[in-house]
Amino acid sequence: MAKILISALLCVAMFGSMALGSPECPTPNGRFASGEQCDSYTECLDGNPVEKLCPDGLLFHQRTKATGECTYAPYSTCKERARLQPANGTEECPRQFGFYPNGDASKCGVYRNCAHGVASLTKCPEGLAFNEETYQCDWPDLVESCNAEAYLGFNCPAADSADDSAAAAVDVSPEGELRYYRHPQTCKKYFVCVNGHPRLYNCGKYLAFNSQTKLCDFYNKVPECYALLKEKQRLKAEKQQPHVGQPEA
Repeated sequence: MAKILISALLCVAMFGSMALGSPECPTPNGRFASGEQCDSYTECLDGNPVEKLCPDGLLFHQRTKATGECTYAPYSTCKERARLQPANGTEECPRQFGFYPNGDASKCGVYRNCAHGVASLTKCPEGLAFNEETYQCDWPDLVESCNAEAYLGFNCPAADSADDSAAAAVDVSPEGELRYYRHPQTCKKYFVCVNGHPRLYNCGKYLAFNSQTKLCDFYNKVPECYALLKEKQRLKAEKQQPHVGQPEA
């Protein structure tokens, strides 16, 4: 009877310690964030811990209590674990993996996608700039490393200037004052100036910006743009007409 009781107590102690785990391995198997370093983790197999590092430029993300993976910075949950391994960059890439600005504040719609230290250039949709903090394409005025005016080639007129008469009435949004201006080179595009900084919008192929309604509209609803469209169509038709040679003398 005593032997049975001792065996039972040993079993409880053994399985209890496995359930509780250790500081390195909270459960016998899994991946766990380790220490103060955001790109390191502990991989446990049957309670045996092995310290590992993510590839340079990636950070460890604890998905569940016992699972995790190396991922890009905006998708990790490092919180106070700010320390990283030394960078192992190349001429093209600050680190082996990651997305990085191209370094030109006037061309911030292009960014570098780095994998294994090799960069490929990627473009944001027209008018947007790469935001290194979120790894997303964003309004240029919201990207710290971007010069929105140089990038878009447009400076918002001062609210009290003569040029501001071209803008419709001011709208107010949670972001601040909004002023609207037709693009100086095409009726299809326009700028919305948010607190004095431009954002580019595109109406598409068959619409023009109507400064009266501050909306995209049919060309025949915007007289000045309709006149330009008709003139463009006339010139195109003239070019397509067959050339008639001069009669011989």
